[in-house]
Amino acid sequence: MASNYHDSSPPPSRSTRPGWLLLALALLFGAGMGLAGFLAGRATAEPAAAVAALPTTVPTAAPANDAEPLSGQSATATAAPTATPLPTQPPTALPSATSEPTAEPFPPTAEPDGLGIIAPPPGSPLSSVDFATLYEVWDIIAEQYDGDLPPAEELIQALVSGSLETLNDDYTRYVPADVAQRMREDQDGAVEGIGAFVLENDEGLFEIVRPIDGQPADLAGVKAGDVLIEIDGQSVIDLSFDEVILLVRGPQGTSVNLKFLREGEEEPLEFTIVRTRFEVPVVTAEVLPTEMTGGAAIGYIHLTEFTTNAEEKLYEAIDQLLAQGVTGLVLDLRDNPGGFLDQSVAVADAFLPEGVVLYERNMRGLDETFTSIDGDAAESIPLVVLVNAGSASASEIVAGALQDRGRAVLVGETTFGKGSVQQIHPLSDGSELRVTIARWYTPNDNTIDSVGITPDIEVESPEDLGGPEDGQLMRAIEWLLTGQ
Repeated sequence: MASNYHDSSPPPSRSTRPGWLLLALALLFGAGMGLAGFLAGRATAEPAAAVAALPTTVPTAAPANDAEPLSGQSATATAAPTATPLPTQPPTALPSATSEPTAEPFPPTAEPDGLGIIAPPPGSPLSSVDFATLYEVWDIIAEQYDGDLPPAEELIQALVSGSLETLNDDYTRYVPADVAQRMREDQDGAVEGIGAFVLENDEGLFEIVRPIDGQPADLAGVKAGDVLIEIDGQSVIDLSFDEVILLVRGPQGTSVNLKFLREGEEEPLEFTIVRTRFEVPVVTAEVLPTEMTGGAAIGYIHLTEFTTNAEEKLYEAIDQLLAQGVTGLVLDLRDNPGGFLDQSVAVADAFLPEGVVLYERNMRGLDETFTSIDGDAAESIPLVVLVNAGSASASEIVAGALQDRGRAVLVGETTFGKGSVQQIHPLSDGSELRVTIARWYTPNDNTIDSVGITPDIEVESPEDLGGPEDGQLMRAIEWLLTGQ
């Protein structure tokens, strides 16, 4: 059976920022997929038993396999189940709004026929396919090819993946068993890796979005914009995003040798980085220093991913800041790959009175409306939301709702554009099939998919987030102080 867990993270091969490796839903060389952001590493916690489920299929954010931590976290959004619907991701992940526990995979439907092919069930689009040409091609390859033939399992995976490319949908994809297992482990646990966000850019290159402060990649000297070209002496050319992440991640205490190209450097830079185990906080909050705010009490909340406890952590942060007398808030959704749909709705609801948060629709008749209710403490405080090209899926749902409802001003760059819902189908060999089943729309009925959310005030992303050198954050503060 299919899982009601929805993947809303961006696909590993998609990029929305020229020159950036934006994998949603997202990879951190060190965190988890959620999506998704993602970390290059190996998750060590137990996988989540189930994803929250909503009444219909509505995954949320999670560019969410897009920018993935080179460690183990993913960004995906989960959605509510309906028909057969599918976060963080997501968390990449992939995240959905709310979902039911994963069902058991379907067993084979028939015994192999004389050619060794399982007969397709009645009504299957493959029932009229003639496989004779496929056999003819591989018979010739087997007889004449000057080289080693791929293992049968690898050939089958290539056939499945190649057939899905005919759909021209980056998010409907086949996930091999080893990668699927890593994604399941990433859902809620700590991860082991180097601690950096990586994405795949328009040229198919793997670029560091940013290292995580204080983690191995940062301490070694890796910088945002570095392009990965080798892992332990192996070229990453022709490797998939998932293969790169699996190679960079690894057990705590082990080392990995990475080679990067850096703008302004004539020769590649090499780093030997010892992997570590760590968690990236879902929410961090503070009252910004008065030297940045001109003495005003402005609260700052950074939401890194829409995990299963994002709502809880956000409300705790809001209560703490309001208790300290803040007169305005900055909600930072930059590089947030997405996650669970129900969490995105809950986060938006924290700042919104009663009304529409998003619509979910598909060509099969699904038409679901998700709403907010009155009564939350942060519904009237002045609010600015920071977004960039790494803000995907669930992040875009929240940003779009707050913008359309006139509740917040958006500052930064156009977001990733992950506005579709994927349902995850576990397959009999442990692999997964992620299928696009619906798309999201903002309260003003604007599509998110492939378009993203355009901020009210456009400001280029800084090299490092936070602090007085962060032009986007300083512009948000300016708006809160002046109203313009």
